[in-house]
Amino acid sequence: MNVLRLSGALLFLLLIGCEPLWNTSNRSGIESDVRHVLKTAAVIPQSLECRMAGTTRNASCSLLMSPTETASVIRTFALESIHSSSETPSPLARLIAHAGPSCVAGASVPPTVFGIAGRPNSLRFPSGSAFEYLLLTINETNGQACLQVSYSYG
Repeated sequence: MNVLRLSGALLFLLLIGCEPLWNTSNRSGIESDVRHVLKTAAVIPQSLECRMAGTTRNASCSLLMSPTETASVIRTFALESIHSSSETPSPLARLIAHAGPSCVAGASVPPTVFGIAGRPNSLRFPSGSAFEYLLLTINETNGQACLQVSYSYG
């Protein structure tokens, strides 16, 4: 009977894939790391929901941010405004394609996007690991924000 149960469990994992397992096992870690980074900007999110992107090192987190909190995050991390309409996109604008779609729901006014990349010291953790980049997409009319990050290699 144990062989049958084990076979059934393995078949179940094969059918659903590794993504839900990867997301579930890494959710608390990513939320903790994002809270740590936001705390350096004096932002303590009341509600934070993060998801890993597939089985990659990329994640996105949804939260609400006031204009004061948004300004603090932009200032603390020296985020650059990203304009995707430029004919020659900046390296940060190209990063948006790599990061995937923002978790900010569509609005009548396009959301504003800010970012930083290159594993800056401001995105390092006490453990020595760091985020490679941070993208902030904000719907300024309702404060809905999306933080997209990627754990750096090494």
